[in-house]
Amino acid sequence: MKRALTTIICIWVFTTLNVFAQSDSTTKRFSITPLPIIVSDPFMGLGFGALANANFLTGNVHSTRYSNAQVYAMKTTNGQLAAQINHTIFTNNEKYFIQGKIQYLDWPENVFALGGNTSRENDIERISYKALEFEERIMRKFGKNNFVGVQYRLYNCWNVSSNQVDSISFYSKNATGKQSFTSSSLGLHFIHDSRDNVQNAFKGNYAEVAINPNLKELGSTQYWTNIRVDLRTYKILNSNLQHPQILAARVLYEQAIGDVPYMLMPMFGRYYTTRGYVQGRYRGNSFVSTELEYRAHIWKAIGGVMFAGAHAVSETDGTYQYINPTAGAGVRIMLNKSQRTNLRVDYAIGKQNEGGLYLQVTEAF
Repeated sequence: MKRALTTIICIWVFTTLNVFAQSDSTTKRFSITPLPIIVSDPFMGLGFGALANANFLTGNVHSTRYSNAQVYAMKTTNGQLAAQINHTIFTNNEKYFIQGKIQYLDWPENVFALGGNTSRENDIERISYKALEFEERIMRKFGKNNFVGVQYRLYNCWNVSSNQVDSISFYSKNATGKQSFTSSSLGLHFIHDSRDNVQNAFKGNYAEVAINPNLKELGSTQYWTNIRVDLRTYKILNSNLQHPQILAARVLYEQAIGDVPYMLMPMFGRYYTTRGYVQGRYRGNSFVSTELEYRAHIWKAIGGVMFAGAHAVSETDGTYQYINPTAGAGVRIMLNKSQRTNLRVDYAIGKQNEGGLYLQVTEAF
C-alpha cells in the first residue's frame, strides 16, 4: 500500500489487547489479530478498512519458526483503493521458505523529477494509475540458516494519467511506462536468516542478495534488471531476556539497470525503509539506506523505540550528491506475546518539512 506522508490513525486497540496480548503459550499453533483501521490526512482524505495478521506453525516448534500471513484493504474518500494479501511460510524443519504477495492499487499519488534534491514547488506532479502485482518465491534450505531459490514477479500498470498538460509534464515527456507497462521477471535469490523471529527479532542476522531480470520473453514491455542487497543484524544489550533491550541495524542497496519503468525505479519508502519520507519522494536508478533502531520495554505490553537513518538516491548522471537524514521515535503495543506480534506506531521526521505518523503490524525491519 502506498503510505501517505502524514497520517492520523484512529484504531481500535483495547479489545485486541485483552484477547491476544497476554497469551503465554509457546506451542499455540495458530492465532489471528484483527485490526479495523481509520486513516486521515490532507492527501488521502478519510481512509477506512481492515487488517488481519495471522501467525501459525507448520512443523516442529523447536525447529520451525512461526509463519505469518496478512491481509488488508483500504479505501479513501479521494477515490484511492489498496488491497493486499502477503505471506511468509516456513515448512516443517524449515526445509522450504515460501514468501509472496498479491496487491491491487488504484492510487493517485504525487511524483517528482529524478534525483535526491527535488522540490515540492517545482518538481511535483500528480498522476493516477491502476496496478496489479503478483510476487512469489520458493527457497530451498541448505546448510545452517541458508536458503536459495527463484522468484517470479509480475507488475502490470495501466491507465496512467497526469494532471499536467504534456508541455509542462516531466512525467509524460520523460518517464518510461508513461501510459502503461508490464514488468515480468524470473530471478535468483539467496538468503541467510538466523533471526529468532521473523516479525520481531531479538537476535540474529539477515542477508539477502537478489537478481531479478525483467525480460520481454516473459511478457515485459522493457528489458531491465533489478539488483538488491539487504543486510540486517540484531543484538540483545541486556541480560533480562523477559524484557530485552535490542539494537537493530539495516543497510539496503538497490540498483536498476536498463530501461526501467519510472514507477518501479529504486526509491524512498519501498521495503519499509525511510520512515519520515513519503514513498516515492525521491527516485533514481540506485538507492542506498542505513537505519539504526533501539528497542526497549516500557510497561506491561508497552514498548518504545528510537531510530535514525540516512538515505540517498542517484542523480541522472549516476552519482550520489545528496544525503537525506531521518529520525524518530515510536510506541510498540504487544498484540500477541508468544509470537511477538507488535502494533507499531512511529513518528519520523526528514528534511524539507517531511514527516509523518506510521502504523503497521510487525517491525519496520
